[in-house]
Amino acid sequence: MRQQITRVLTVMLLTGALAACGLSPQQASPEPRLSGQLARVVQGQRVSVQVSDVRTSPVLGLRGGLYGDSNELSVPGQVFIPRLRAETEAGLRMRGFDVVPAGQTPAAFDLQVAGLTYSVAEGRTVLGEVQLSATYVVRLRKDGRHYEGSYTAKLKKKFVKPPTDAANDRLISMVMSDALQRVFADQGISDFLAR
Repeated sequence: MRQQITRVLTVMLLTGALAACGLSPQQASPEPRLSGQLARVVQGQRVSVQVSDVRTSPVLGLRGGLYGDSNELSVPGQVFIPRLRAETEAGLRMRGFDVVPAGQTPAAFDLQVAGLTYSVAEGRTVLGEVQLSATYVVRLRKDGRHYEGSYTAKLKKKFVKPPTDAANDRLISMVMSDALQRVFADQGISDFLAR
């Protein structure tokens, strides 16, 4: 009887270990957000906003683990564009701009998601590491003038167990939020639109 219980427990433990090593593909749902208040730089100047995803693929990378070649982590643009647009417009309003529909103003703010990456480095030690990056390109137009900037944020996170789906959502949200903070930290954007 004890041998049967031991065998059952062993099988259960091995099954659990294999399940932990085999990660499923994931479609993440990040929610990038601006944090804190932004200083007002203008009073009521009008600007239109466009936010788009110009990546060639929704796939960020692979989650690692036992079946590392089949567990893609992806984020389609339509998942995060509404939140990213809302946060971009909120940031411009905090700066003192009035956000209006395209075509109703000579000033245009175009934010493009140019890159999102995710990779797992599993070393020989117990700890592994997740590495993420987010890149936005901002293109501005006003009165025949142009301004362009690229803003990248990177994030590294050590782990003992691979990140869960919820943890990946948080990590991607964090790196996208950091990149957005970098956009609004660029004084050149405010200066260009305020002129």
